[in-house]
Amino acid sequence: MSFRLHSRLIAWNVLIIVLVTFVLSSFFRFSELVLVVVAAIGLTLIFSYGVRVLVTGPLHEIADASRKLASGDLDQRLPITGDEEIAALGTSLNTMAQNLSRQFQELTNGKQRLEQILEAMGQGVLVLDRSGRVTLTNSSIRKILETERDLVGKTPLEIFRRPELEKAVREVAEGGSAQTLEISAGSGRILQANVAPVPSAAGGIESVVVVFHDLTDIRRTERMRRDFVANVSHEFKTPLTSIRGYAETLMSGAKDDPKIAADFLKTIERNAQHLEALVSDLLTLARLEAEVPSTKEHIPLRALIEEQIATRKNALRLQELTVLIECAPFEIQADRVRLSTALSNLIDNAMYYNRPGGRITVSAEVVGSTLKLAVIDTGHGIPSDELPRIFERFYRVDKARTRDSGGTGLGLSIVKHAIESQGGTISVSSLVGSGSTFTIRLPV
Repeated sequence: MSFRLHSRLIAWNVLIIVLVTFVLSSFFRFSELVLVVVAAIGLTLIFSYGVRVLVTGPLHEIADASRKLASGDLDQRLPITGDEEIAALGTSLNTMAQNLSRQFQELTNGKQRLEQILEAMGQGVLVLDRSGRVTLTNSSIRKILETERDLVGKTPLEIFRRPELEKAVREVAEGGSAQTLEISAGSGRILQANVAPVPSAAGGIESVVVVFHDLTDIRRTERMRRDFVANVSHEFKTPLTSIRGYAETLMSGAKDDPKIAADFLKTIERNAQHLEALVSDLLTLARLEAEVPSTKEHIPLRALIEEQIATRKNALRLQELTVLIECAPFEIQADRVRLSTALSNLIDNAMYYNRPGGRITVSAEVVGSTLKLAVIDTGHGIPSDELPRIFERFYRVDKARTRDSGGTGLGLSIVKHAIESQGGTISVSSLVGSGSTFTIRLPV
């Protein structure tokens, strides 16, 4: 650009000199004209060079800097040179570049803050454009869906296979009000989807945001609460109905027959004892669930096991069960009451579900800083499909057998809470026809 301007200035000056020389040729001698032309050309070259330095050079720098600014190099700055007008132009371009750089940085920081806020949210988020395709997500939605695939560019129907969610997004994008719906996702998860419009500055709908709340644990808790209420009601109703029925029969005249009265009273007593055991187990479970801190003390473990076995000597003899204790005499630090409660329930289980003439083995050892305590029986075993639920309240593998033995259905749930409240774990392995092994692991 500067070269073209410079060459044009020289050409015009040369043309003017030629015209002036032609006009003056009749007034001066040839030698004088040559001298004048040479001087004029020299002055023209000097003038053109000055124009190049003062005007075209700074203009070339301005043009070059403008190209760099247009390509995104907002750190580019111009040197303030040349005459007043060109220097003012350079100053204006520098100010514009500085403002653009600051605004771009603010936009970048805002975008990063938005992404960080989205990533920090525990709820899954999808942002969709007006066509219903995802433009932005966070990591929580990928955790909920248990996927690492990129969701950008996909529709809700492609992600969730739920037409009702696709319909809600479309209706909101077309100007409808916010909607809330509940959908099921993979792995049995239940999600609450809140679909809301994002208005633009012009008042229209710019995009749609969908926030997902994972309700899986809440729904599971609600189901457990309903089941618990139903089970408690059933567990209380059965013995109470029996007590009431026998009491009414006695009152209607059966009390006059000594033999019948004695049998009926024994049945009433047995059902009352079952109610008492049920209330006791419920209170124990409530105390454990209250999250009261455990009280650690030094416990001679073998003595604790032998104490539990000694209280059941008669029952073990009647069932012809053999007990084997594989535990060296050492001490551990744990909550005595909770460990005794857990061990008591596990031994009761091993007795109730064992075979006549069977064996119960209680083994204990410390591996590193962990106590491994196992109660093994040679009973009927537990089917593999029942194992995940046996620690639930009132869940029974063999309902009739448990009631006949006087069990409340809360024993294993109590064991689980008693051990976990001390930072331990309880697990079970079983083979139908060969028996079961319950293993407690406690940090000591």
